[in-house]
Amino acid sequence: MVWGVLFFALLTLALGNLSSPKRLDVQVGDIAPRSVRAPRPVYNRILTDERRAAAAANVSPVYKRELAVLESAQQHVNWIFTEIRRVRGLTDVDAASRTQDLADRIRLSVLPPETYAALLTVDDALVDAAEAQALALLQTALGEDVYPRDVTRIKGGIESGAAPFTLDLGDPALTQFVRELVKSRIEANMVEDQEQTDWLMQRAAQEVPEVWWQPGELIIEADKPITQDQYEALVELGLVGQQASYFSWAGSALIALVVVGVMALSISRFRPELLERDSKLLLLGLIGFITLFLSLAMSLFSVQLGDGAAYLMPVALNAVLAAILLDSRVALLQSVIIAVLLGLFTTATDVGGVAVAVLGSVAGVYAVARVESRNDLYRAGLVVGIVNALAILALYLLESAPLLDWGVWRDVALGAINGLLVAILATGALPFFETLFGIVTPLKLLELSNPNHPLLKRLMVEAPGSYHHTILVANLCEAAAEAIGADPVLARVGAYYHDIGKIKRPAFFVENQFGGENPHDKLPPSLSAMIITSHVKEGVELAREAGLPQEIIDFIPEHHGTTLVSYFYYMASKSGQSEYVLEEDFRYEGPKPRRRETAICMLADGCEASVRAMRQKSHLSHDQIEQQVRKIINDRLQQGQLDNCDLTLKDLDTIAKVFVKVLSGVHHARIDYPGQQKQAANAGQSQGQEGGSPAPGEAEEAVKHGDLDQQRTGESGPRA
Repeated sequence: MVWGVLFFALLTLALGNLSSPKRLDVQVGDIAPRSVRAPRPVYNRILTDERRAAAAANVSPVYKRELAVLESAQQHVNWIFTEIRRVRGLTDVDAASRTQDLADRIRLSVLPPETYAALLTVDDALVDAAEAQALALLQTALGEDVYPRDVTRIKGGIESGAAPFTLDLGDPALTQFVRELVKSRIEANMVEDQEQTDWLMQRAAQEVPEVWWQPGELIIEADKPITQDQYEALVELGLVGQQASYFSWAGSALIALVVVGVMALSISRFRPELLERDSKLLLLGLIGFITLFLSLAMSLFSVQLGDGAAYLMPVALNAVLAAILLDSRVALLQSVIIAVLLGLFTTATDVGGVAVAVLGSVAGVYAVARVESRNDLYRAGLVVGIVNALAILALYLLESAPLLDWGVWRDVALGAINGLLVAILATGALPFFETLFGIVTPLKLLELSNPNHPLLKRLMVEAPGSYHHTILVANLCEAAAEAIGADPVLARVGAYYHDIGKIKRPAFFVENQFGGENPHDKLPPSLSAMIITSHVKEGVELAREAGLPQEIIDFIPEHHGTTLVSYFYYMASKSGQSEYVLEEDFRYEGPKPRRRETAICMLADGCEASVRAMRQKSHLSHDQIEQQVRKIINDRLQQGQLDNCDLTLKDLDTIAKVFVKVLSGVHHARIDYPGQQKQAANAGQSQGQEGGSPAPGEAEEAVKHGDLDQQRTGESGPRA
């Protein structure tokens, strides 16, 4: 939490200073005291709105035919002629009244009274013909698309009787009535589709691209009036008004909060152990800030190099250092965040620069996945430089830039130089960080694997049996770690030192007795168990005195976990004071393995000792070795020794197969030459005559291979 607050404050301070340039005391219409260029992309809202409004206004309305117009007109004509027939049937009413009644219902004021009178006196057949021609005339007029602009033309055609609006009634009064009736119902049947029109207008407005001031583009020019859109751009940049500065700092703080939060969540997901060590968090933050400030220093060359300055920013340095010292996934995420921050807060970095930085970081992470010498750092820098150069060239090809332009190849060269710069900086910084923070890197592990290391030399001289066992365990660990995707170098080097505590009392461990006197024969089981388990604590002390990294020290207690020293516990339980025997007094203190590599070491340690003990009794077949290996692994799993590491059942199956393959190669069957068979038979007979109780000096082997049943029956335990 403390480191999170500190990183948040530092990042807010850095981003706030980048985003808060010197402000201007101006208003719209004032003369600009100096020219201002956009430090980053700035949205021009006013000009964008103007262009979009113009585009929307240019959209022609969309019309759709309204069928109800014709239907309504036809229904009206039918109703009119129905009324005419009804009034014609009122024979008991005088003609003048009927004429007036008909005029009131039809309401065509342009018609004279004589026309209404004629409607009452003509033949019924002529009335039917008039109705039919009126409907036909409506069908002709409104059966096609009629826009508002067409209404006057159609009415004029009906009035003049021009084709196709001709009538054949023979009675001028009736003809005039039909024309006026039809004209009264002519209106546009093509009405505006407001919803579709609005959608087209909206789409036309959206298709107008946003107007932005690009980084480096002139927003206001000295001694020129400031327009409304220019003023809004200055406000957005925090260059005018008191609140603008506050908003800028608030935005910087919010971005810093998001960055710190994302990093914290990612670390807790991928490498939760980093949260437990302040030094690791400090190292991660230090690498990030150094990379950020070096990149900002490179951005100062933007005046001379233009956009090419972005390609010199060594963002991949963070990826390379953090991947080697901490974790590749966390390193890649932090590099992406740094690239994005540079794109947001510096004028020298655009989208292309961010893309090149991200691709270079990805290349750097994968290039240092297996670092075995300092020269590998330069190989990683070469990979970063090549990826940068190719990415820059690809960006120019996407823009159809002329390849003969010297600026293109200048930027490509800058990308390649970036890789060389990353290699030089990483080579110089790596030893410093290793020493200052005590970090175990592959390079450091290779140094610790040197057989001339003082502790390994002591182990080889003072406890040669344990040393031989250590070499075999290391081979098993490396092969298994390689198979499941763990760190094979860490697994091998950790295995070299896992039994380093046996230097203190080598004779108390069966692999160093070589058939001599067993000191455990004269000790009570509780004291023997204490001596056996103390090699863990003594090993940790020796490792710390020698300055071994904590990652290596963890192998010493975790390769035993909290397992039981079963042989001495069994012997103590058989004694007369078994009621005072506590199982806790015969267990290792732990902790249980917390990493895959230490868990592999636990399994390899048990399997190697167990199979070696069985091999001394008789030749072993491949099936026997596999059965014993899987028994040991299953025992550790059932005891809960693997609960704190992230090994899956699939991983355990893979580990078992690798162990069997390696152990089968070490303990393969050999030919018994003549004479040796007889010696072996005599040895076996002699052993059977000895009988007796199990050798307590072989307790460590009994613990490792779990062969307690054989010892209970009185067989002599295996010797190294």
